[in-house]
Amino acid sequence: MSSTLGIVAFVASIVLAIVIHEAGHLVSAKLSGMRADRFFVGFGPTLWSTRRGETEYGLKAVLLGGYVRIVGMGGDDEDMQLPLVDALPTVTDAEDARRWWPALEAELIHRGTPIELAHRIRDTTRGLSPQLEDAALRDALARALDLELPASTRVGDLTHRLVRGDAGRRYSDRPAWQRVAVVGLGPATHLVIAFLLLFAVQSVWPQPTGELTSRVGFVQQGSPADLAGVAVGDVLLAVDGVASADFLVLRDALRARPEIPTLLRIDRDGAQLRLDIVPDAFETADGPIIGLIGISTEPQLRDVGVAEALVAAAVGEAGPGTPGGVVPMIGESVRGLVRILSPSGLSGLVSQAFGGEERAPDGAVSLVGAASIAGQVGAREGGLPIVLTLLAAINVFFFLFNLVPLPPFDGGHLAVIGIESTVNGVRRLAGRAADFRVRPEAISGVAIPVIAILMLLLVTTLWLDVTDPIRL
Repeated sequence: MSSTLGIVAFVASIVLAIVIHEAGHLVSAKLSGMRADRFFVGFGPTLWSTRRGETEYGLKAVLLGGYVRIVGMGGDDEDMQLPLVDALPTVTDAEDARRWWPALEAELIHRGTPIELAHRIRDTTRGLSPQLEDAALRDALARALDLELPASTRVGDLTHRLVRGDAGRRYSDRPAWQRVAVVGLGPATHLVIAFLLLFAVQSVWPQPTGELTSRVGFVQQGSPADLAGVAVGDVLLAVDGVASADFLVLRDALRARPEIPTLLRIDRDGAQLRLDIVPDAFETADGPIIGLIGISTEPQLRDVGVAEALVAAAVGEAGPGTPGGVVPMIGESVRGLVRILSPSGLSGLVSQAFGGEERAPDGAVSLVGAASIAGQVGAREGGLPIVLTLLAAINVFFFLFNLVPLPPFDGGHLAVIGIESTVNGVRRLAGRAADFRVRPEAISGVAIPVIAILMLLLVTTLWLDVTDPIRL
């Protein structure tokens, strides 16, 4: 896979993850009876949109997220839909009456009524005299609805939307557990995506056992191995007379010869070669000096069964050195979030971006930087499973980032639900009305500085990724 193809695939995967996240909000809102009237991917100017039923779907110019607009979630009730009989224009004369039937059909279709049913309801009232007064037409419409519509079975179904409008469909009208489900299902989709990606990595590609082979997988440029002519793919056979099929035996033999001329015997494409090499001397942390020649060898691999792959994708590794599961990735992401969002982390980013401080190789990156890393990894042989693991880690990060308990994150909405439920529970115990709601002004007051911090993160990481990109 080329670097460009890797970047394109990575960006497409992130956009798809955003779509799935927002679809989690949308589907759960509709199942809960709430009215979700907009589903957009991205922000800024609208590039494309279409309406299906009561929801407008669209794509915006800046693909840095997305949103689902649920009526009443922001405290705005201006566009609450009335029952159908109250939403139509007033009829004052015969000419108005003739315009009333097309308006009726248009409103029926706008609210998601199947076209055939909309025609039948329209025709039922069209057979009446245009001289009827407004009230009589509306009574006739109400009777037509009773005849044509099935009984309502849940809040938000077609019958409810036509007969009762948005009554009971506001976000705040629904029980707390439904609001938690609507808000939480979006971030939860990222865990599902991460799990499926890690399961694919574990089950499709052979996984390391934790043991190493004697086949050279990497040669450091300028190292003793590079100078001696060792190449990727060579198989180590013996070190100065110590022959073994076990790489650990050969490694120990090399480590025992710091700065001592050594004869290395290798197999290259079936031919045995002898190379003279002098291992570098390296002082270890606990004191002993060992010999190193600047290579790493390929790991032993084995196929992983479905059951083992499921466990590894969820809670850990199938073997030492294999990709971690969702649970350990959550722990790593929590530590990363705390480090990035701490005062020292934010000030460090600013210093690296604009103060001349050297960039930390393990610091925060923007999606541009992550795409660049994915392109570099994807261009390498066998890089696809690493790219999928990177996407899994990013989705786990998205899950936690969205659960930060501050607006405008999903976690901020969950925090508001928790506060309101707690306060109203206390009010019930005290015999008072359980009608406490956190004021939108208070939410906005917290959201504004949080958005400012997000913009700081976006600008600094993007600047670093453009001016000082991470090279693998």
